[in-house]
Formats: sequence, C-alpha cells, structure tokens
Amino acid sequence: MFKLKKVFFQIENNIDEVIKEKSSLGKDLFKLLIKQHAADIALFFNRRIKNSKALQLFNKLPKELQFKVFEDLSESRRISILKHLSSQDTAFILKNISGDSFAELFEFLPDQDLKKYLKLLQKKQRNNIISRLSFNPDSAGRIMHSNVLSLEKDLTVKKAISILQRSGQKKELLQTIYVTDPDDKLVGNINLGDLVLNKPDVLLKNILHKNVLVLNVDTDQEEVAQLIHHYSLMSAPVVDKDNHFLGVITAEDVVDVLEEEASEDVYKMSGLSSVEHDYMQTPIWKLIWQRSPWLVGLLLLQSLSSFILSGFQNIVDRYFIIPMFLTMLIGTGGNAGNQSSAIVIRGLATGQISRKNSLKVLLKEFGTSIAIALLLTIVSFFRVFLFQHDIISAFTVSIALFLIVITSMFLGALLPLLLERLNLDPAHSAAPFLATLMDILGVLIYCLIVSKVLG
Repeated sequence: MFKLKKVFFQIENNIDEVIKEKSSLGKDLFKLLIKQHAADIALFFNRRIKNSKALQLFNKLPKELQFKVFEDLSESRRISILKHLSSQDTAFILKNISGDSFAELFEFLPDQDLKKYLKLLQKKQRNNIISRLSFNPDSAGRIMHSNVLSLEKDLTVKKAISILQRSGQKKELLQTIYVTDPDDKLVGNINLGDLVLNKPDVLLKNILHKNVLVLNVDTDQEEVAQLIHHYSLMSAPVVDKDNHFLGVITAEDVVDVLEEEASEDVYKMSGLSSVEHDYMQTPIWKLIWQRSPWLVGLLLLQSLSSFILSGFQNIVDRYFIIPMFLTMLIGTGGNAGNQSSAIVIRGLATGQISRKNSLKVLLKEFGTSIAIALLLTIVSFFRVFLFQHDIISAFTVSIALFLIVITSMFLGALLPLLLERLNLDPAHSAAPFLATLMDILGVLIYCLIVSKVLG
C-alpha cells in the first residue's frame, strides 16, 4: 500500500508530464499508472487531481481500462467526464458498464442529458435501463444484476455447458446458476460443480437445488442485505410478483448497500441529510444547507431550557448548586440516553430488536437504567459532598441525577422504537435531537427537585 501511495504521489506531482508523455519520467509514470488496479486508479481520480486534469488523463487511458475505472468513479466525477467525451467514447463506456452503475449514474443526470445518453445505447440495453429506473431507488430491482446467465430446466448438462461456453463472455457468470421453466419462471438453481460431476445427458431439472432465498423486486435493499447476510449467501435471485426471474443480487452488492445504509444512519444520527457526493467535491453552500436546518431547529428547541430556568428564577438566585452542577447533570443524562439510543438503533438495523420483543427491550433498558443511575448517584453524592461539604446539596444533586439518567435512558430506548412503529428511520431519534431533548427535561427535573427539597 505504501508503494502504491508513492506511485500516485509521483504522478500527482508530475501530472502535466504524465499527460503529455514528453519526458521519460512522464512515460514511465503513465506506464505505472495503467498497471494499477482500476479501483485504485479511480480513487486517485476522485481525490487527488482536478477535473480538467482528470479528463485529460482519462482520455489517455486504454479503452478497456476506461470503463473499468469509470465504474468506480464518484457520481460527480462520472458526470463531469461524460460531458466532455465524444459521442463515440461515451457510447463505448455506457455500453460496457454494468446496469446497476448505469442506473445509479442516471439518478444524478438532468432529463435532457438522460435522453441524450439513452439514444447512444442499443434498444435492448436502453429498455433494460428504463425498466430499472422505474423501480424504487432503494429496492432490490435497482441494485440487481440483470445481465446474468440463466438456464432452462429441460436442458441437458451437455447443452448447458455449451451455452455457458458461448455466452459466458457476454453475460455475467456466477458460481450459482439459476434455472427457469420455458415461461422464464424461477424453479431452482444449480452450481458449476453440478455440471462437472453429472453425465452429459442428465437433465438440469433432475439435479436442481431449492433456492434458499428468493427476493421480490420491490423488497427494500436494507432488508435484502440483512437476508443475504443471515443466510450467508454469495447471491440470491430476484423475481417479480409472478415469479419471473429478473436478475441476481450478489454479496458484493450487499457490502455496498451496508456501507450506504451505515453512512446514511451516521448522517441522520448527527442531524444531517445524506451527502450525495464525495466530501471534497461537495460545494460549501451545499454543506451549509445540509447542516443548518437541524441546527436552527434544535437552537429554537433548546430555548425552552431558558424559559424553564426563568420560571424558577427565585430558586436559581437562592441556590448556587443549580448553575454549578447543571452542566454535569444534563451532560451525564445526554450521554446515558445516547448509549441506549445507539444500542436500540443498532439492534433494529441488525434485526435483533423488532416489534415483537420491543416491550422486553424497554423493560431491560429500564432495569439497566436503574442500576446505572444508582452507580452514578453514589459517585455524584461523594463528588458534591467532598467539594461542597453540604449533605443536603449532595443529596439533592444525586436524586436529580438519578431521575435524569433513568428518564434519559428510557427515552433513548423508546424513541427509536416509536419511530420504527411509525415506519420512520429510528436514526432520527439519536443525537443531537435526544441530547437537546434531555437538556430540556434535565433542567426541568433538576429545578423541580431543588425546589421540592430545598424549597
């Protein structure tokens, strides 16, 4: 990896010489570049060079390498390169990239460009892309591979091998080959080993395996990823409502989905909308727009804490312990709530927590919150008493902390479950929303306890 970084560092520092190839250094560096893996070259294009240089260098790549690199480029970089390629070069790339990459790309294109690029494709490929775009963006239909080889059940092993030899270069060949009836309905699968081990005249229908998992084309991609991971499959077939075989989703696709869903959850848990492009290629104004709405909303919501404190102004003025320990209490409550929230959100994402066991989860978190609250109460009591030498103040702060922690942890577990019940993403309940909510409730609980105990 270090050697690879060194190569790209040299290319970056001598990019003009590499593009022009007028010096021996430029020629040697270009030869090194085209020997690298397409994914590494794409990463270099995405992160290390400007658009203008990227286009010039991309045009120099061998044609067979161009479309491989193109598939791993960021969406914004792909669009930028397509706009400046000739119609011939554009057609070559679009005809060679996978259908799922094509569909992903077209989500970011304006209608005018979409029509222009579709005209460059053959009718069959064009119809395939249009049909894929009709599926929900987060469905199995959008991420499946449709250009995969399937076989009819009435074929013999000999005939099947002959078809594989003729079509293997044109269509994607997987370890598991899915088998259909004459009406293209899925009936089972075989693997390459079955073709080797059985006699040439054996019919495929006599050596069929039952499909462990069959996915509907409208199934959500996150559920698809969970199911394929659960059954430890390398691939799974996709069918329509009438069981017609449409395509295949592989374990590699699952990795992409899990990465996408994890990134989306991280953004939501931080109060951000999803970032469509690479961070370095995202304009500042877009970053501001993505971050501001939640921050403005939470700022206004946080103002409730000021109204609560003003309502207890007499108590605040009389007892110095309120401002002295307020940040400690609400900070601890927010941290405890975020832990519960993270555990439940993760459990919902992995399927360990569901609607069926949600009550058990709440009771378990409630019991956990009591134990943790007791531990924190003891620590806070001695912390306050050692610094204030006032047992009443220590008692007051400890009782407030006990109630704040229990409330925070219970809400941290409850809110994701409620959102899931409403078919909303549970990640929305995480920080900073939960932290802000607990700031408000923490201030209210603390002021009420102080007013009751110290009155």
